[in-house]
Amino acid sequence: MSWQLYRWVWQVESPLHIGAPPAGALNRTRLYVPARALWGAITAEIARCRSQNQFPDYEPIGRHIQSNVRLSYLFPAEQVNSQWRAWVPRYRDGQGLVWEREEDHQAMEDRRFRMRLLITRPGTAIAPESDTAAEGTLREFELINSYWREESEWFKPVAMVGYLFCKDAALCAEICQVEELFVGGDTRYGLGHLTRIACELVSQFFDGIQVDLQADPPTVTTTRVLAHASIRGGQRPVGAMECLGGWDLVQGGLRRAELVWAPGSCFDQNQFFKLQEDGLWQM
Repeated sequence: MSWQLYRWVWQVESPLHIGAPPAGALNRTRLYVPARALWGAITAEIARCRSQNQFPDYEPIGRHIQSNVRLSYLFPAEQVNSQWRAWVPRYRDGQGLVWEREEDHQAMEDRRFRMRLLITRPGTAIAPESDTAAEGTLREFELINSYWREESEWFKPVAMVGYLFCKDAALCAEICQVEELFVGGDTRYGLGHLTRIACELVSQFFDGIQVDLQADPPTVTTTRVLAHASIRGGQRPVGAMECLGGWDLVQGGLRRAELVWAPGSCFDQNQFFKLQEDGLWQM
């Protein structure tokens, strides 16, 4: 059975925090939504819709989605000539991390891009005995803003763009009916509210990258990884590595602690990558 590929666009309705390793008193955010976080948000939404006033059956629904769906990372996007163009990362020799916009390939260094996209908010723990700020807990949170920060245009909305692979037609229709999600940190405080504004059937991945929808799992052919990737065989792209770990409360322990290549890492030539159930790519 072949996979269907959809490109979807989610508008950021409230600031979004995707946890990254902190820097001192600053709780940093990633500039993209990993597939695993998106899978959790979709699972929660569908499980609650199906529950009909019962406790949602999260685990089997989540496993079913993992088996029949692959999700790309969501990357920030802006509207240019009525089209949503994503900004995707690329590591360059001598420049480090830059962000490139789809189609016109306009590039922006990471520091400047973060200034366009991020805001910070203060936060602190509350001491229950005094109902005041607890000693030594004052910190700042980085957040993806709902609007691009421009000198001349302050109200240009931010969206997140990604792709949905699905081989179960009924499940695909159900996911495509989801119109809003809450993803990332502090969603109970109103953060991470996304609304879907587009979802269309396509045949190519970000910026014209070729995909094989007949393979199982689906594969992409590209010089640049756009997810965290496990690369075997001793090849070393231009990029950065990161140690990813995660907790599986159902299985009762640490599920993964692996050194992987970060999104934006690049090879000189095209490589084949499989999209795995956990959202990582494997070469």
